[in-house]
Amino acid sequence: MDESGTDLRVQTLAQRITAFSTAHSLFLPNNNAELLLNKLKGLVTNIKWSPEEAADLFNALLKRFESTTNDRSHLLSWMMTILHSIEINYITPSWRCQKGKTLIELVQDKHVTDEELKNRLTSNTAKTLEEILEEIRQQKLNQIDDKLLDEVKDIVSSVCNHLKSKNDESQLTGLKRDLLKLCQAAEKTHFRPRLTQMVSWCLMALSKTGRLIQVGTGEGKSCIVAMFAAFRAMRGEQVDIMSSSPVLAERDMKEWKGFYKVLNISVDCNNNKQERDLKKCYQCQVVYGTVEEFAGDWLKQHFHRMDIFGQRKFQCAIVDEVDSLMLDKGLHVVYISSDMPALQHLSPLLACIWATANQYSEIGTETTVGPKYPFHQVILENITKGRDIDEFTILQMAEDTGTLAKGSVRDLRRDKGLLIEKTASITVNHLAGFFKTIERKFPSCQFALHCINKDGAIEKLNKELQSENGKVPLLLTNGGFCQYMYSDEDSVHRAAEQEIKRALHFTPCDLSKDQSSCYIPGFLSDLVKTKLKVWIENAFYAKTMTEDHEYIIEKHGIVPVDYTCTGVVENLMKWTDGLQQFLEMKHESKLSSMTAITNYMSNVGLLLKYGDQIYGISGTLGQQAETETLQKIYDGIQTCQIPTFKPRKLFEVEGVIVDDEKEWIEKICNVVTAQTNPTLYREARAVLIICETIKRAKVLYDTLKVCNKTLYINNNMDNTAIFTKKLKAGEVIIATNLAGRGTDLKVSDEVNRAGGLFVVQTFLPRNARVEAQAFGRTARQGSPGSAQLIVCSSHLSGLLQKMVLTKKHQFLFEKLTDATPAYQDLFVMQLRLYQENHSTVTSQDMSQTLSRILTKNSVRKSRITTAKEVRDNSVAQRLASFLECDIPKIKKKEELFRQYLNTLDEVYKSSNKPADSDLSALNEFWGMWLLTKFSEKDSITELKYRLSSDLNGARQKLRHRESPLSNLHDYTVFGNELREKGHLVESIKMYTKAIQKDHCWAAIAYYNRAFASLTHQDRHQDPNCINQALEDLQNALKSVELYCEQTEVTLRYSAHQINDSCTDSFTRFDKHIIARYRLLLFFKANINEAIKKIDRARDTGGNVKVEKKPVSLLVPLLDFLPLAELVALIRSRDPLKIHELISHPSFDIPNELRCLESMGLTHVYTLDTPFSLGGFFSKLHRTMHQAFN
Repeated sequence: MDESGTDLRVQTLAQRITAFSTAHSLFLPNNNAELLLNKLKGLVTNIKWSPEEAADLFNALLKRFESTTNDRSHLLSWMMTILHSIEINYITPSWRCQKGKTLIELVQDKHVTDEELKNRLTSNTAKTLEEILEEIRQQKLNQIDDKLLDEVKDIVSSVCNHLKSKNDESQLTGLKRDLLKLCQAAEKTHFRPRLTQMVSWCLMALSKTGRLIQVGTGEGKSCIVAMFAAFRAMRGEQVDIMSSSPVLAERDMKEWKGFYKVLNISVDCNNNKQERDLKKCYQCQVVYGTVEEFAGDWLKQHFHRMDIFGQRKFQCAIVDEVDSLMLDKGLHVVYISSDMPALQHLSPLLACIWATANQYSEIGTETTVGPKYPFHQVILENITKGRDIDEFTILQMAEDTGTLAKGSVRDLRRDKGLLIEKTASITVNHLAGFFKTIERKFPSCQFALHCINKDGAIEKLNKELQSENGKVPLLLTNGGFCQYMYSDEDSVHRAAEQEIKRALHFTPCDLSKDQSSCYIPGFLSDLVKTKLKVWIENAFYAKTMTEDHEYIIEKHGIVPVDYTCTGVVENLMKWTDGLQQFLEMKHESKLSSMTAITNYMSNVGLLLKYGDQIYGISGTLGQQAETETLQKIYDGIQTCQIPTFKPRKLFEVEGVIVDDEKEWIEKICNVVTAQTNPTLYREARAVLIICETIKRAKVLYDTLKVCNKTLYINNNMDNTAIFTKKLKAGEVIIATNLAGRGTDLKVSDEVNRAGGLFVVQTFLPRNARVEAQAFGRTARQGSPGSAQLIVCSSHLSGLLQKMVLTKKHQFLFEKLTDATPAYQDLFVMQLRLYQENHSTVTSQDMSQTLSRILTKNSVRKSRITTAKEVRDNSVAQRLASFLECDIPKIKKKEELFRQYLNTLDEVYKSSNKPADSDLSALNEFWGMWLLTKFSEKDSITELKYRLSSDLNGARQKLRHRESPLSNLHDYTVFGNELREKGHLVESIKMYTKAIQKDHCWAAIAYYNRAFASLTHQDRHQDPNCINQALEDLQNALKSVELYCEQTEVTLRYSAHQINDSCTDSFTRFDKHIIARYRLLLFFKANINEAIKKIDRARDTGGNVKVEKKPVSLLVPLLDFLPLAELVALIRSRDPLKIHELISHPSFDIPNELRCLESMGLTHVYTLDTPFSLGGFFSKLHRTMHQAFN
């Protein structure tokens, strides 16, 4: 039957009923009728009922109702109570009760009361072994054959029979005996393992190569992990269990320690342990920990040569939350930070880059304008090169044309500082006229002129221009200033780069008095030239990043947030390539120095060390693209999804996409309010709201008008209260993804009866796994629960926004010809007429109308479905890039690192204990090589050859006491080592080399050479020695002045100025830079004092006595008082608290002193000038001799 004919009949029927219904007020809104219709729609969209089946159910319910009462007034509340019970228990058409009846058959059974019906729906019977194995068999993505499942069935059924009958276990052999032993130990200490846990264990135990198991959230993964780890340990193997967080690792180890003890298996956790304790930990058969700890300990063993692992090998890895660690965090790199204090020299350049980036601003969506320049400077830049024209020629032209007042140029020649005053009266129109004059005089110099109109929009000034091609686009402003205009990101970055290069100078060079110049040591020139573009890009990116989104501000500084995946605040993580420093300047936080990564281990790299013995468990292995990606990275690994031990009762309410943020907030608040209040058919529920960012969570927390609400947004806060209690009716938790993976929320019996926890996901996660983890917080272990996606389209990516908008327009067009609203109105009218016992409407009429509505609704694809499809396609593309680009890149780097470790092996073999300075210099060289020489485009063969050649050259230089990087600070450190060994002459030569490399920054080398010379000659210091020492100290003073000036430049670029006092008005950035400046002043004071003493000795003809003291005496004792607190904290082994304390302003001076020490200032010196009568007469004799000559 064609649709048009059906629509015509609907209209005819509607017209016949209209007169009657109007008279009886049937068009008044009926929320309960609409709610009923929505619940019936939910059966089709969310519980896999067909439209016909749902209509049949409705009809059966109507007949059941008719058979029990003649009063139809409470029909809606009765039916919604039954439908709610169907919904929260996720009753499908194929569901059968214990007696084998389907839902419709139960409804039709008059002997089953309503209460009995609801009780049967809530039945929570565990699945049988046969049902579990059949579900595994039916899963398409499971790599399981019938033979394997038969083995599993045989093992599990045999063990279950023995557990029930308690027969003699000697009858069992092989895996059956092992499983029985494990189950008995688990039952003794915890509980008897469920069938699904036994099946999971069997699948891993029967696998010769690695296997990844998907076990539903709340299904007891920790039990499966402990059983399989114990099994491998019983076979004499060493097992490493990797958890997603140190808290979970510690928790699981303590929870299952008794289980391992029963089996005589040693177990420990590697979190927060010192070297001695770590070595003892790794002697255990089973070790719990995080990937970061295992990787870090491997680096300590192989890079820092600490004996931690002993004889332990990579035999078996069991990875919890395996999808997160292998995919989302597969490229995460662990490294042990290495000091390279010379990179502190880059601070003024980074400040310059940040200041320059902030001079560029966006106007509208397509235009960026740069810094403001005086008009004559812009014209001068654009006039063809080779013309003999200076700025005063342009200014004179402006005066001659009346743009500047008469006499202005004469005044400006005398004082350029009058420029702003002289140009203040120039309007945009005056300026535009003058540019036209310039264009006529210099035809090769053409401009496209613009201004900002009254509406704040960009407006053309030379409107006669048909095209702006080949013309310089400028924005003119009152006061005689211009701004270059840019239409794309690349041109903005290029302009900023040119601006920065004008301020950049590499030493040694002549130093100017320009207060904006950045002086960088020449040995860092390759690094700067290689990375300058990347740093500039990151400065502009830092401008777009927002607090409480990508990062938060903690006591210890700017901290990244893994907002896309876990929501975790990553305390010990920092961004690279200047991004961390730009964010610190943005928020005027303590400025950290850049680091060169000299050692690293990725999650992928660590796991590959276990070969084909990687076993993993997760609640979400993902879709086909994800499992295939894992199998391509880890050869031989297989996957399997394990069913839940009870039917899962998650009801997903159809997701919605709203168009603007205000509407989005209102929708979320309405849904939460509805769920936390009781209705006709249920009591109040508890709600978990999961937000993408901390910022949005805070907005919803402030907006939501409910009494009992809690924020869960930061793992640095004490959140124990959230997990230790059961959520009661009406309670709301507003969280980030922190409440997703690994979070176990408990709810009261009252909430469970009402339908369980309701989860609202307020954003579209980047992949289906993150979404599933969020929804996995509810409907756990057979309990009911619901979840819904509520997404704001403006929060989506550009591509998704376009797709959603297209779908919206398509929906609006379809709505013009869609008869569904008419059917829905008709259904509501029929329902009301039915309730009023009108004979014109029968249950059959309503069922037919309902079937048409549900049929139409089932074929329409929603906007959220479209968005998910696009999202899933982009995930596949991202994974392809992950395989093709990211994995090869990380593998290349790790192969190069292995090559470097081999070189270190050779260094250690050639010398029992290589000099610390040699190791430090070689590590720095390797770190800088990676930054400047590594290229993704080059083959691994080329890279290894180049690295081998360069490392050989570096080692050759070190043998001849040359710095591989020509780093002057290396020579200073070499000199210190020689001085400590008593080789003063050789040490003086090293200090001289440092000075020759770069005298501009050689303050410490000059200082050390002066005192090494005085110490060497001791009591036999001749005038030349005294004069040379004096000259060295004066040069050291000049060099320290450069350090001070560049520290001022760093602060000046951040729009601040150093003052003598330190008050609360200073920012954290100010306090840090001032501390650095204070330390330099202490150093200057020490040098000045030494110069005075040497002057006095020279004047009296005496010697100076050199006294060497610890470098800590350079600063007042008061600055070291916080160290006592640090010692106490180190004993507590709380890395976060230690990090917070070290980042406190009171530690700035000790931290900065440590940097100077690393650059060679290991001691300070004081001088004494004892009077010598012989020296006095000797001095007098020399003076008289010089006078006579």
